[in-house]
Amino acid sequence: MDKLIKSAKKALAGHSSLYGLAGFIFGPVTRRRERKEKARKMKIFQENALDALKAFVGCMEEQKVRYTLAFGSILGAIREHGFIKHDIDIDTAMWIDDFNPGIVTALEKAGFTWVFSHTVDGGKLGREDTFEYHGVHIDIFYFYPAIDKLPYCCDFLWQDELGPHTRLPRRLEIPVSHERRKVLFEGIEVYVPDNAEEFCEFRYGPDYMTPNPKWNWVNEHDHTVEWYDKVGVTESRKYPHGKPQQTNP
Repeated sequence: MDKLIKSAKKALAGHSSLYGLAGFIFGPVTRRRERKEKARKMKIFQENALDALKAFVGCMEEQKVRYTLAFGSILGAIREHGFIKHDIDIDTAMWIDDFNPGIVTALEKAGFTWVFSHTVDGGKLGREDTFEYHGVHIDIFYFYPAIDKLPYCCDFLWQDELGPHTRLPRRLEIPVSHERRKVLFEGIEVYVPDNAEEFCEFRYGPDYMTPNPKWNWVNEHDHTVEWYDKVGVTESRKYPHGKPQQTNP
């Protein structure tokens, strides 16, 4: 059904009146399905997120990897001392110099599935990995030295208008410390950047301690550079080591 709706909208994109009519007809169906899917993900997250975080932290500690929490998970650590109410994934980070392929191997041995790998120029300029543990996604953002004034990591947005299955890399430029400190998060000790409060204020604004339900990472453009000239050297792979086999209950 989703593919049919998407194909219909694409076919009518050049006809504004018909495109608007298609949106009017299919919009409620799409929004209902999106709400249902989000509720499903939130239920899985609430049931398994803490176990996923414990497994991730345990693996990083065992491998002596200098990880920290990132983005919404830092905000949760500082403001809530745990997960934010509407979280559906866990954000983590490390500096690109701290990455080595053994990290992937260790996570897979610990029960994680490597779901996505996004790279810019083979990882020389940008990288983001996503792992899954009991249905919970954990993103690893990799920080790079500044190109302009601030260190950056990348996220990757679908941009089908640039080509089929194309991702647009964006540089998220943020003041992030190399140093880190431990904080309590849902009763366990985790690492955050030493300047976590500065990180939160820079990313989410001076009122970051007050929840803002309208904040949206896709539409957040402050200190974000859309890297159109790197689309040609951006690669996105799903299940790089293969999708795990489904076992019957």
